[in-house]
Amino acid sequence: MKPLDTVMIDKILIQYDQQKKNYQDFLERTLTLIKEFIVPDGPKIHSIVGRIKEKESLVEKLNHPKSPYATLNDVPDIAGIRIITYFEEEVQVISEIIRREFNVFTSPEHPKSQTVDPNRFGYTSTNLQVGLLDNRLELIEYRRFRGFLVELQIRSVLQHAWLEINKHLGFQTREHCPPARQREYARVTALFELADLELNQIKPHAWKPPKQARAPELEPGDPLPPLPELPFDPPPPLEEDLQSSGKPPVAGKPALLERAVPSTRIGEAEMERFVLDNRLINAYDRKIADHYDTRLIFKSPSIAVLTEACLLVDIPSIAVAGEMIRHHEKFIRPVARVLFGDPASNKYEHISRGVTLLMVCTALAAKTGQTNAVFQFITRNHFENDPTITGLSSDLIDRVQEVLES
Repeated sequence: MKPLDTVMIDKILIQYDQQKKNYQDFLERTLTLIKEFIVPDGPKIHSIVGRIKEKESLVEKLNHPKSPYATLNDVPDIAGIRIITYFEEEVQVISEIIRREFNVFTSPEHPKSQTVDPNRFGYTSTNLQVGLLDNRLELIEYRRFRGFLVELQIRSVLQHAWLEINKHLGFQTREHCPPARQREYARVTALFELADLELNQIKPHAWKPPKQARAPELEPGDPLPPLPELPFDPPPPLEEDLQSSGKPPVAGKPALLERAVPSTRIGEAEMERFVLDNRLINAYDRKIADHYDTRLIFKSPSIAVLTEACLLVDIPSIAVAGEMIRHHEKFIRPVARVLFGDPASNKYEHISRGVTLLMVCTALAAKTGQTNAVFQFITRNHFENDPTITGLSSDLIDRVQEVLES
């Protein structure tokens, strides 16, 4: 294969200068997506880092005698991401998540991710080329990334440590080690691989602190415990009275936002366990995501939104939050329909887990019948992928009233 001539190299470098910002944006979006996918479905990882290839490194690559590249998009590692797991067996788990959520190709520069000689030990890694799925590329914010790929490396901490040691020593494989020391080199590589395999065996037996006890969940058909006397949920029952119970709001300051802060507040760690473990939330979250034909993912910022929403409608504990979800199940879908719109015309990249509790809190706010109060509530408490909320306050109040009267 002939090396690239200077005209072709200059052409690719011009493309690099023109596309570098887009590649940087593509890398950041891909990093965010990978982190979101791994949090709910994958193991705890050591690190995820990304980088854009520097121009000097690209020039060196293009000047290689066997360089096969004709355009910038042919270069597989303009954008690169490295995922480091704690255990070797988790490399495959992460790989399966990536294959499910992205278009994945075997890297042409790393066609084999494992050493295949049974008599050899050595550094191993999973190397993949990753692109966005076609349905995601149809979204307006991702269209400019069509044809972009990122070189993805997945390896364990020990695999990564051995690679870094080799770089420091100046070796890539055993053949690069002085012949008189190759046997010692082989022993060290075997030790790293053995340590990875032994840790896989030890991990299931590692001590884990006991989970904090949680209030038992109600089974279908169980009688509901008495509901607390909330400012927006006073006796008589919700079905009989939609009127707000507080004093009329001061002009320009809705009653919802002028109340004193409650004495108790749900902690974010407690809220996160509730969102991830509660069966009713999980079931309704999934139904909402399926209704809009999108993914359901966990995002840490959503937990702060939920704790703030509960605070504003005086839900003081996780136990009360569970009761309120059961008591207001019939409001979840109607409120979601108002906030998220018609699924035929509104498309979302994802729905955040815990959206069920947010819909219940929104329904409680809508019970006030105060348009300004509801507007301020949904302005302060919405997930980042929600649509515009302007003009929805009256619709929410009307929809809650319709459900009560049905």
